[in-house]
Amino acid sequence: MRNIITHTTGWSKISPMSPFHRKKTKYILINALFIFSLILAGCGKKEAQADIPSYDPTPTALPIATMSPDRVVLVRKPNSDPTISSQAEILLRELAGGSGLEFEIREDMINNEVSPDMKIVVFLEKPENLGSLAAGAPSTQFVAITNEDWNPAPNVTIIRQREEHTAFMAGYLAAMLAPNFRVGALLAAEKTQFNQAFINGVYYYCGLCAAQIYPLNTYPKTATQPAGSPATNWQTAFSEVNTSKINVLYVANEAASAELYSYLSTVDVALLGSQSPTEEGRSRWVATLYSDGISPIRDIWNDLLAGNGGKSLNAALNITDNMFISVQDGLVWLSEGKFNFALKTMELLRNDQIYPLSVN
Repeated sequence: MRNIITHTTGWSKISPMSPFHRKKTKYILINALFIFSLILAGCGKKEAQADIPSYDPTPTALPIATMSPDRVVLVRKPNSDPTISSQAEILLRELAGGSGLEFEIREDMINNEVSPDMKIVVFLEKPENLGSLAAGAPSTQFVAITNEDWNPAPNVTIIRQREEHTAFMAGYLAAMLAPNFRVGALLAAEKTQFNQAFINGVYYYCGLCAAQIYPLNTYPKTATQPAGSPATNWQTAFSEVNTSKINVLYVANEAASAELYSYLSTVDVALLGSQSPTEEGRSRWVATLYSDGISPIRDIWNDLLAGNGGKSLNAALNITDNMFISVQDGLVWLSEGKFNFALKTMELLRNDQIYPLSVN
């Protein structure tokens, strides 16, 4: 058998549907199908992943608890003097607000009621349990207004009301106001130191205190009655001292009453006292002088906020109800100049530079 070779232009002619070509084509198709299946699988996976919600790793902030501010507590009894109670409330509300503190009023306080947020507690009267209150709450500053001489704990401040200061200044003021130094006083018989301090205050201002026109007397003229005496007894006492012609009369708290003032309002005299007058006495009232334990709290406020206590200081003195009163001997009036002069003496008293029971 002969081999037949057909010559062309240098290449052998192979049939297009040879077994080799068929195998190559099959291989290409299988690979294409495999790659296509991979692509489809990848697309399906992406779609499945798209359905999964995303996760945000940023934590959600929780609400922050706010702390209540500290408090200032005023403790005043139901029978406290309404004028002093009002003054204390006004001042403490102002100071508390300016310091970012809340303000609260109570009528009493027992040992287990003092909580850590009570920064300052002010008593208008010193309570019997002040020592145990202070010992049980060392981070609280306590302030007590009292006429007792008391040695305070490190977290207690005492504002001492000294009656002899009030008496001395009442005598001084009466002598300053009275034409011809004609000063009189109705005083409680039991309060001997108070009465002596009043007389010393008169002498401190005017020395001999002798009138220069008739009747030529020396002053003051004082009368005493037991505390609780009826108004008629005080009226009789005034009539006795007024024989020496009184221009300014100091009426002690023990003598004050609407009945007595009704009588004195008909007399040629100006009235001075340590309590605001009743309506019956207002027409003859020249001034009220009283012990002020409230205003010193402003002076020590920053110390209280800083936790510095353990102090004892004197109460201030204050003058209110200043009015013009005309008497036969002249005008009774606390002018601005006299008032400023009186302020200097009151500061000397408060700073213990005048001893009211021993003045030469």
